[in-house]
Amino acid sequence: MSETLIAILLAVALDRFLPDRQGIKPFAWYRDWAESIEERFNGGKRVHGIGAVLLATLPLLLGMLLVRYILGELSGVLRFAFDVFVLYLCLDIYRLGRNASAVSEAIEAGNLPEANEHLKELSGKSAPEQTEAAIARATVETVLKQGNSFVISPLFWFFLFGPFGAVLQRLSCILDMLWGHRYERFAEFGWAAARFDDLLGWIPARVTALSYALMGSFEDALHCWRRRMGVWSDINSGPLLASGFGAMHMQACEALPEEGEYEVKPAELSVVPDAGHVRRVVALVWRVLLLWLVIVVLMEAAHLLGIFAG
Repeated sequence: MSETLIAILLAVALDRFLPDRQGIKPFAWYRDWAESIEERFNGGKRVHGIGAVLLATLPLLLGMLLVRYILGELSGVLRFAFDVFVLYLCLDIYRLGRNASAVSEAIEAGNLPEANEHLKELSGKSAPEQTEAAIARATVETVLKQGNSFVISPLFWFFLFGPFGAVLQRLSCILDMLWGHRYERFAEFGWAAARFDDLLGWIPARVTALSYALMGSFEDALHCWRRRMGVWSDINSGPLLASGFGAMHMQACEALPEEGEYEVKPAELSVVPDAGHVRRVVALVWRVLLLWLVIVVLMEAAHLLGIFAG
């Protein structure tokens, strides 16, 4: 198998068996650094935001390049171990499933405050209402989106550009979360961070949305994707949520207006979300991950067979 494939398999295994990183919070310091950059550079203009994004990403990527080069000069094994470790830090598969499962268990136990706390730990915010349906729905939405940003997207960019691609994707997510122009303070300054994250997430989000369809109800997922994605304002969340809800039979799209006639309002679901839907969405993300691992393995096997046949 290729070095890239082995690195991916090892990183996924490490995330499974060492999910807590031995107490290491790899991006906690980066959030603090990004906030300090924002305090100094936020002058309320887009050009300030562009400069801040460059300052927050280029030094780290150049430092990685230097470290990887030095390790490669010492030993190819050290460089390979560095690649595996970086991807391991960028993935967050097991934590995603564990926190979502904690939400479903708390809902089943009737402990909605605890379920809401687990949701806040997972997504960074509470459900809009303290009800079982609201908490379950918010959890399903979070898992569908984070299944892309913390699982498929890092693997996608690592496969193309190695550890630099995976790190750049995670940094873009963090900067968008911190600076994305959702509030008046970041109306102009956060434009660059939001567009940067949209750009890096555009292809992986659609790959993930298609994967949700393949691993769920294909026809329903694609129908909802085509008819319903416009009700979400985020260009990457739209396909993920529309396809994911359709794949899980949570949204009936037959009665929706034709494409181009969307009303921008929260999508109505055809079911009342509950703990079972939370467990199902976690299983959906795992199936998507296994799908792409199998595809990559088969691609590599076909490549090796071609070499031997030649």
